[in-house]
Amino acid sequence: MTSFALMSGSGSIFLSYRRTDTISETGRIYDRLVAEFGREHVFKDVDDIPLGIDFGEVIDRAVSQCRVLLVVMGKTWITATEADGTRRLDNPDDFVRIEIESALKQGIPVVPLLLEGVIMPKRLQLPESLKPLARRNGTSIGHDPRFHSDMTRLI
Repeated sequence: MTSFALMSGSGSIFLSYRRTDTISETGRIYDRLVAEFGREHVFKDVDDIPLGIDFGEVIDRAVSQCRVLLVVMGKTWITATEADGTRRLDNPDDFVRIEIESALKQGIPVVPLLLEGVIMPKRLQLPESLKPLARRNGTSIGHDPRFHSDMTRLI
């Protein structure tokens, strides 16, 4: 796993997550990373995208500047759907998909963080552009009392 200790520059760690899936857990992960590395080294969309700025442009720039992209996966990460019932990951305009695709294309390490007993998605479950994600080495992040020891191991 990549060592974060040598990172420098704004947005060195990019958190990719679904608000409908893992917003609370992502908040805890974010707080722990900020305590360890500083706010200027962790990118989280709701905290780092100014009002009135094109969301897509900020995401593209932030992913290109990160040293690692952490994908927070909860129980509905792979099955989350749009209002019309289609799976969000199958939508090429889904921001989570765009974030991961961008990191994979640029050779940026992508580390799945598996919450709540989630297992790594199989290649067959992913759109073609995300299939390489199934071969990334991820780690579990548990609830208390495991949370802090799991985060220490990640860091």
